[in-house]
Amino acid sequence: PFFCLYELPIFAEEWAKVCANQGAPWILKQMFLDGVYFYAYNEVAFYTLSQVAPITHAIGNTLKRVAIIATTIVVFKNPVSNLSIIGSVIAIAGAMLYSIVKARESEKMAAKAA
Repeated sequence: PFFCLYELPIFAEEWAKVCANQGAPWILKQMFLDGVYFYAYNEVAFYTLSQVAPITHAIGNTLKRVAIIATTIVVFKNPVSNLSIIGSVIAIAGAMLYSIVKARESEKMAAKAA
């Protein structure tokens, strides 16, 4: 719905700009590869979840987020202010705590059902 409302009116114009810069075949190849990589990521995530405890998976996922943020800072030279550091720490800690609490609640529910 948001795509149709905000981006669809300018899609053709933006697509033409991107294709003029890189070429349509390259863009389509990149879009295809994005889909393949995301599918592979999901397969690995579900396989990992089936092999480890949910809490271990949640902590690993949080560490992955930290690695992605650190990589973007180094590779893309994203500027980092004190406020963005504080915001990232709060967001990552909140996601991790939520995942841990959710996993523990799931384990308790499973134990009660057994």
